[in-house]
Amino acid sequence: MRPLRVGITLEQPLEVGGGFQQALNDVLWFCEWAKSADTEVLVFTPHAKSVSLLSDFGIKAELLKPGLLDHLALLLKYLRAFELLQGVLRIRSPYERRMMARGVDLVYFTTASNWHLLLYKLPFIITVYDGCHRDAPEFDEVRAFGEFERREVLFRSASTKAALVVANAEELIDTLVRRYAMDRSRAVCVPLSPSAYVGKSIADSRDHDSSRLAKYGLEPGYLFYPAQFWPHKNHGTLLAALKLLRERGINKRLVLCGSDRGARGRVEALIAAYGLADRVTILGFVDSAELGALYRGALALVMPSYFGPTNLPPLEAWAVGTPVIYPEAFKAQAGDAAILFDYDDPCSLADAIASVDGADVQARLRLAGFERLRHFTGQVEAGHQEFARHMKRLKHRIMLVNGS
Repeated sequence: MRPLRVGITLEQPLEVGGGFQQALNDVLWFCEWAKSADTEVLVFTPHAKSVSLLSDFGIKAELLKPGLLDHLALLLKYLRAFELLQGVLRIRSPYERRMMARGVDLVYFTTASNWHLLLYKLPFIITVYDGCHRDAPEFDEVRAFGEFERREVLFRSASTKAALVVANAEELIDTLVRRYAMDRSRAVCVPLSPSAYVGKSIADSRDHDSSRLAKYGLEPGYLFYPAQFWPHKNHGTLLAALKLLRERGINKRLVLCGSDRGARGRVEALIAAYGLADRVTILGFVDSAELGALYRGALALVMPSYFGPTNLPPLEAWAVGTPVIYPEAFKAQAGDAAILFDYDDPCSLADAIASVDGADVQARLRLAGFERLRHFTGQVEAGHQEFARHMKRLKHRIMLVNGS
């Protein structure tokens, strides 16, 4: 029997932050696993920058950009017209034809990709990070201009048609089963992991970290929030909490980094309105190799995001021994390794920030964070083992279909 040939996609651009980093982790693990599993891997990405980044990890990737006809087919798919054309005319999109021309038997999407909708012949694995358009539909980014409806089509198809659904939390799998009647037996839980860049940075020296902080004019001891500037990232509550602390005579410096998704102007306006211009530094998008130093220089990671049930920054903070301040809504991820607060209450967040200063609190959170990360590391290993069992099943069935 010939090896199974899997086409794996790294679709997210680097600038999305955590989504890219987790997808990169998945690509790195899968390529390593495949070496001893009689599986050939072809890595595809639509971004030239990602081709270069993957080469740094010893992985050769191919550029695969959906074309005009692919976009047209996707539009027709969302309008349900392409389904009829596919069935009657037995046509395949150029996207799928290019995959098949490379001998791909199975496609593994490392995100909830639109492009799975264009697969007529090829079975696929898909990754779902959250269901936040249903959890918090009040935010424009998951509601406006048909985004909610688009996601409903995408998630329903992804969770019911995929040969395997990869999710980062059991809670999310339960949600997909409840909302979309997904078959629970075709889902596997693989929790998030710290990015490869933060993991590599643990060996960096203090002088190395100091030089990275000096580049931005930073001194250790700031609050750190790495997040794209979306409304759901809830920068406003964090700024309101800093204003409350200043009124109590407690002055904290806040460092923000991340690409602008339309909300940075509003954040900057709040900084000015609250009189915090001298206490808040916005770095914009930073190089992945600098994140480890920025985490280590922080008094604490403060993450008031509304979207979950899991997020990547707490894991990265735990990996380098930085305390975490995190919404109580996501206690299932945090356990006892974070100071929890109400993400709708600036006073609650201010109290949480004020409580992180003590040496005893810092030490407790550091140890609890290391232990929490070990817990998730064990879950990731178990998830990968289950993933491998599913791959063995899929290989047998796909080879029967293909007559190989």
